[in-house]
Amino acid sequence: MKRLCKLFPVIAVLLAVIAFSLNAQTIKTPSEKGDFVEYTTYEEMMEFLQEVQATTTEMLLSDYGETIEGRRIPYAIFSRPMVTQPWEAMASGKPVVFMSANIHGGERTVREGLLLLIAELADKTHPTNKLLDDLIILFIPSINPDGLVRATRGNSQGIDLNRDFMKLEQKALYNYIHNLVLKWRPHGWLDGHNGGSQPYNMCYQGPGNIESDINLMNLCDFEMFPFIDQEMLKAGYKSWYYSGGNEERWNVGLTYPRVANNYAGMIDCLGVLYESPSQDRKTGALSALVASKAYLQFFANNPQKVMDYVKRARNETITLGQTASGDIPVKMIKVGEDYKVSYEIVKREGGTRNPDTGRMEGQTSTIVKVTDADIIKKLVATKTRPRPYAYILEPRAHKAIEMLKRHRVTIEVLQEDTELDVEAYIAREINRTSQYDHPASVDSVAVEEEMHKMTQTFPKGTYIIRTGQASGRIVCHMLEPETTDNVITWNAMDAILPGIRSGQGSRGGGRQAGPAIIPIFKLMVPKPLPTKILK
Repeated sequence: MKRLCKLFPVIAVLLAVIAFSLNAQTIKTPSEKGDFVEYTTYEEMMEFLQEVQATTTEMLLSDYGETIEGRRIPYAIFSRPMVTQPWEAMASGKPVVFMSANIHGGERTVREGLLLLIAELADKTHPTNKLLDDLIILFIPSINPDGLVRATRGNSQGIDLNRDFMKLEQKALYNYIHNLVLKWRPHGWLDGHNGGSQPYNMCYQGPGNIESDINLMNLCDFEMFPFIDQEMLKAGYKSWYYSGGNEERWNVGLTYPRVANNYAGMIDCLGVLYESPSQDRKTGALSALVASKAYLQFFANNPQKVMDYVKRARNETITLGQTASGDIPVKMIKVGEDYKVSYEIVKREGGTRNPDTGRMEGQTSTIVKVTDADIIKKLVATKTRPRPYAYILEPRAHKAIEMLKRHRVTIEVLQEDTELDVEAYIAREINRTSQYDHPASVDSVAVEEEMHKMTQTFPKGTYIIRTGQASGRIVCHMLEPETTDNVITWNAMDAILPGIRSGQGSRGGGRQAGPAIIPIFKLMVPKPLPTKILK
């Protein structure tokens, strides 16, 4: 009996260890349980996230809004010690990193990788959990649940959410940017898609618009991406730039700020696009897991460095505006970099086209190593405009103001009539075309090269939008009429534009005497103004 009594503590410890080991096992995702034959459904994803949350004190689960069809859009915060608010994250001194996917509903591979990563982070015995020593991570595994349930690129109305970042007209995307991104202001932001080129398992791109901070771009190109390549190779996978090439050159992806990684650059964030090329579902999910961990590991290895880079970029944005310094690139091109690169491509030969599907079948594939080739990635401004201290919009420009407010831009209102020396553009031609969900968007605005300078009294109620603020790069792009994604492009100024003929007609205020002034005025020097912030 005495011997048994002595054994009881030992047995209790063993049972506790066994129980801990059982509880600490990494939870499998629904897709993983079926060996990745099927993707995790929306309903399964929601149940999985709740199941994981119940096993850990280091994960908070919530949602930031709902879709058009009423589906809740989940997000999860991982941190140690736990943070619940953006200001707590800022006080922690750690980088904040967003991990998002599935903005195109049918593109589910990176989402599966993120679900695997969530399970690993929640398991305190898993090596991945160590990332929480250095990072605060927010997961947004499905930005577009309505598209997910249909396996379609667009939302329930067929609209491409990854072309809506500057307009923010779609409910799901507005909620994402307004309620999460612009509150937490992440240092890093990963956006996962399906695309890119074989033989790579993952293709990437950093901020791709010339208005972004060049140092953030270079940090991605020369430090982060080589690290990701290295981590992928260790696991038996390959990675390279999005999107594709031939035996002479490799072309890198889009430059519009209307897409996620470029919008991220416009808010001074290390935004990275991941595109998972065609591959079997298991390989795709597992390689996405490795690539996503590599992205996070770069931040964990260099926490102070990435925070310093982002801080400098954000300070520069504010300083440039407050001092009305520097130029705004309004037109740009992509050219070859000053260095050569090596990469792989897949060459396909032979085969026949299936008359029913239109696809080629029976082709032979060969991997070709390309060396000493061009990479078309360097951004060159072909036209710039001086940065103003502030833009001025008339009280009737309420639609443009609403568009700016979606981005949490600080807008002020004149409290009395005020005489100001300003500059404005004179329109020569306004051309329209159909773009995405805007059948008569403004494709281009041709203006006189010389600015029209004037002294004008602006009435009480006039809007003042200073460029020296956190969203200053967004402000400048949206209020310069020659950029690609401004308030004129997306019809927010239609009712008050001057009546100018174009090849496809022009909506606006009809014919007028005198110069055809575009009613976006530029205050070029710092000046005290009698204003209050618009609420």
